[in-house]
Amino acid sequence: MFPCFCKDGYVTVFDPNRKRNARGEQRQQDLLRAAALVFGRLGYHETTTNAIASKAGVSPATLYQFFPNKDAIASALASSYAREMAEAERSIDPEEELDFTTAITELIDLCTSFNQKRPEFHTLVVDAPLAPSAREDKKKLGQAFVNFIAERLAKELPSLSHSEALHHGQVALMIFRGILDEFMISSPRARPRLQQAMRTAILRYLLPVLLEENQPIVARTSQKRGDRSL
Repeated sequence: MFPCFCKDGYVTVFDPNRKRNARGEQRQQDLLRAAALVFGRLGYHETTTNAIASKAGVSPATLYQFFPNKDAIASALASSYAREMAEAERSIDPEEELDFTTAITELIDLCTSFNQKRPEFHTLVVDAPLAPSAREDKKKLGQAFVNFIAERLAKELPSLSHSEALHHGQVALMIFRGILDEFMISSPRARPRLQQAMRTAILRYLLPVLLEENQPIVARTSQKRGDRSL
């Protein structure tokens, strides 16, 4: 147990291994929902545990029975969102019936929509000092994005090495994250154009990979020789 100094003295407030009943689990979820609203409105740095407790309609002492500090709340939320989003990414077109461009567009749109509906997630991922477990969930989320693209590239180009496919997926993720930062701080009016720019940028990077790899070896060799002569 960890003590918390309150007005009337020390009270026992937090035990990470404590088993909770259904009512306790519900209270914990209520606190996380309240925290999501406050983080989304104020951002990570301006949010306080008092503000979260107030939004949830409980005292700070009650909040501390479930979370020792703001960082623990941020990590719990970030982990939950990262796992949810990764699962959504993995559920896109499981039968692989979509063509390459449509599949990649669906991935981009799903990730963009998720962040738009849950602005607190982007705030936490960017600003919060996440716990190791939350950082691992964040890493797995990024890997789900990379793997989706790598698998689609491999389907189109069986000759493409696994490492090359992963490399291209990683670059696509970097493009996505770079534009997402601007997307999240932009006005609602500007967001559709930025989302289209994100689709265009990623596809303009990936599609030439397919075109180049599908060229005959002689054509690719001639092109590279021509490039060196410039």
